[in-house]
Amino acid sequence: MKQYRYYLIDIDRTLWDFDLNSEHAIWHLIERHPHLDAAIRQIEGKECDYKHIFFGKYDILNHKLWAQYESGEITKETLRWLRFHVAFELYGLHDEAFAKQFGEEYLQQMICEKELIPGAEQMLRRIESLGGKMAVLSNGFKEVQYHKLERSGIHRYFSDVIISEEVGYQKPDPNIFRIALERLSGSTQEGDPQKWEGIKAATLMIGDDPANDIAGAKEFGIDQFFYNPKGKPTPGATYESGELVLPF
Repeated sequence: MKQYRYYLIDIDRTLWDFDLNSEHAIWHLIERHPHLDAAIRQIEGKECDYKHIFFGKYDILNHKLWAQYESGEITKETLRWLRFHVAFELYGLHDEAFAKQFGEEYLQQMICEKELIPGAEQMLRRIESLGGKMAVLSNGFKEVQYHKLERSGIHRYFSDVIISEEVGYQKPDPNIFRIALERLSGSTQEGDPQKWEGIKAATLMIGDDPANDIAGAKEFGIDQFFYNPKGKPTPGATYESGELVLPF
């Protein structure tokens, strides 16, 4: 079985349960704003799952806007509030100022949420026991990613944290993988090309996104572990599983 020395690991939906934490954060905020709560209830009814229905609609819009952000069509600052603005408009609320306020409150609430994907910490302990060095590799907002690691208690496993907006490249750009591996290994391709190829051969990318994590790592030339609990179409990763259990 192949041995790895370096591990680049995504945060959201790979280690940190983004969907569950995001929904909980939004539920808390809806309860803080009675006029929003009333508007959603009026459309969705007063059943106990009305906030869950709202989140489902918001989530679809958020994914579309995130894709626009990652392709450079909109800025981070726009994404932070526009995702809520378009969701609130579904309920007759056309208040840009409130959407911007809610967007900031959402980021503050998100850092209070700390649910991990089942098996995440066990996987990190397993890598640690194998002597692996780990770095986070994320496209998420820097304002919250560090807090997520701290609040969920997993920051201690990582030697470095690489956030796309801090290094100027987003996954799947090969440059962000290069920068992450340079920082994690302390070596560069220019310094010793032969050693660099050995370092890449001893590196595994772990993530849930077929394009950003898996295709990006493949293009860069490192092995990939595709965490795929929803059975997404496979990108032909080195390893694939619906659970965070490494095959070695």
